[in-house]
Amino acid sequence: MVIILLAVQPTHSQTKPIEEYNNKIGFDVVRNGEVVGQHVTTFLQDDSDLTVESKMNLKITLLGITVYSFDYMSLEKWSDGVLSSLDVDVEDGADQFKISSLLNSEGLTIISPSGTITTRGPLISTNHWNADIVMQSRVLNTLTGKINHVKLISKGEERISIKDGYIMATRYDYSGELTDTSVWYDSHGRWSKLEFKARDGSTVEYICNTCEADL
Repeated sequence: MVIILLAVQPTHSQTKPIEEYNNKIGFDVVRNGEVVGQHVTTFLQDDSDLTVESKMNLKITLLGITVYSFDYMSLEKWSDGVLSSLDVDVEDGADQFKISSLLNSEGLTIISPSGTITTRGPLISTNHWNADIVMQSRVLNTLTGKINHVKLISKGEERISIKDGYIMATRYDYSGELTDTSVWYDSHGRWSKLEFKARDGSTVEYICNTCEADL
């Protein structure tokens, strides 16, 4: 089962995510109605430099025995609103791999199991927090190291569940090279929910456990 990590946002640019997220955003990972893991993203701001750490873990058991596990760790560094480096470590069951990228004079050089590529122009990774991805047609896939061409389609505002209640958020569906994924953002452009189909056909949801319920 491959977990697809994506992010989108409506109209608010996340140039100061610490102010929007209060340093942290967290989710329960739910598969077919059962909590099977956690996802946490934290932020550290130093003047114009921003460090973003995303961690996700998932464990599926059957009769008390682990039949599948997935662990993901990503460290992004941004300078003046531009992605300057990315390091990803993934353990997908028995498989382990790394992805890295670094901004240089030629552009953003990406090293992955698929090979090494260099691309120009602003690029946002498929982590969840960045607001500006909704305006992009290309994303850096943090599970493959490839550049995916995408389009995000707004499906309007919906009332969604969070851990301690409900909030209103706008749903976006992915199309193009990444599909079967929907994301929701609230009126401040904060990531509020994720839902996608896993490789085995099951439905995986991210239910926010740090969001504040609407009054």
